[in-house]
Parts: sequence; C-alpha cells; structure tokens
Amino acid sequence: MSVGRGGPSCATCYRLRWFLTIAGALITGLYLQPSWAMGVARLMPSPLVIGYMICGVAALVFAGRMRHHLRHRRQERAVV
Repeated sequence: MSVGRGGPSCATCYRLRWFLTIAGALITGLYLQPSWAMGVARLMPSPLVIGYMICGVAALVFAGRMRHHLRHRRQERAVV
C-alpha cells in the first residue's frame, strides 16, 4: 500500500484506476475515430464471445477461490 493525498490506497483502487484509464482512452479513441481505433474495433470479437469469456473467467476465478477457501478450512480443522 502506498500513501496518497487521501490516505493509503488499496489494491482495488489501483485496479479501478487502471481500468478507468484504459477504458477512457479506448472510449475517447473510438469517439474521435482515428484509423488505429477503427482497426482495433474490427479485431474485437463479437459481444456474445466477450460475454462467454467474461463468464468463463469469472467461473475459473470463483473455482480457484473456493478451492483455496476449502483447503484453508480443512487445514484449520486439522490443527484444532
């Protein structure tokens, strides 16, 4: 954690800042419609594929966290 003007910053704040920075640049680029932004937009998969990818990644993250939680809980029971 680092200390900024408003106090310490957490990891979630850093992730949110990066997301907003990248999203803002992409939205601005698409609004101004330069040739590079239009080329990138053509390379993007369809919204349905993006939706499937988001669900798949979220399911994998959830499964990993659940596995970690269950292992940690099993270890606590073994110690007690």
